[in-house]
Amino acid sequence: MKTKKVLFSNYIRCVLGLLFMILLIYVLYPERRMIKEYREQLTTTHSVTKAHIYHVTNNTNTFYYTFTIHGVEYSGTSRYSHLNPPYPREGDSIEVYYSETDPNVNLWKGEFSE
Repeated sequence: MKTKKVLFSNYIRCVLGLLFMILLIYVLYPERRMIKEYREQLTTTHSVTKAHIYHVTNNTNTFYYTFTIHGVEYSGTSRYSHLNPPYPREGDSIEVYYSETDPNVNLWKGEFSE
C-alpha cells in the first residue's frame, strides 16, 4: 500500500515538474507568439533588405538590428542558437524580411526554416 502512495507521489511530482518547465519556457520566450504571427504574415508577401546588428547579448542569445526603408529607421530583435555557427556579432549585416505596408513587422531571415 505504501509503495502505491510513493509511486503516485512521484508521478505527481513529475507531472508538476513538466508543467513548470512548460510554463518557464513560455515565460522566458514570450516573443514566440509574435514570431509565429510575423512569420505567417511575411510568408505570403514580404520584401528583403539589409540590416545591421548593433548589439548582441550572449547570455540570452539575442541580437538587435536596424534597417532603413525610405529614410525611416526601423529596428528588430531576434535570437540565435549556439548550435548553429557562425554567431552574429555587432556590425554584421543580415537579411531581414519586412512587410511593405508596415516595416515594423520584420524578422531576421534566420527565423524562417528554408
